[in-house]
Amino acid sequence: MSAEQRAKVFKALADAHRVAIVDSLAKNGPRCGTELSNELGISVALISHHWDVLVEAGLITKERVGQARYCSLDLEKLHQATEGWDGYVAALVAVPAAPAKATKPAKKKTKKRA
Repeated sequence: MSAEQRAKVFKALADAHRVAIVDSLAKNGPRCGTELSNELGISVALISHHWDVLVEAGLITKERVGQARYCSLDLEKLHQATEGWDGYVAALVAVPAAPAKATKPAKKKTKKRA
């Protein structure tokens, strides 16, 4: 996957509603717009808008079943966008964070008594 295609995926995920849609699809499998609307507390029209952005990025596919439209997550596309980072991120997580340096409290200036 090219850097440009990867950027398109991450741009699509730069919205909290779209991340919530992807999270729901990852946890629950294919969902229709009404189910997502009820779960996420946003209108079906707004779900449809976010679906279009996610479809354009290649992260989900839509299928009509009767009058309902169901969407499914393309996990392979998501994996391709982060390919090569898995080992790097795992290595970063495994390295313990350096302890914060303790700072000495500032000395209080006292007035000399005469």
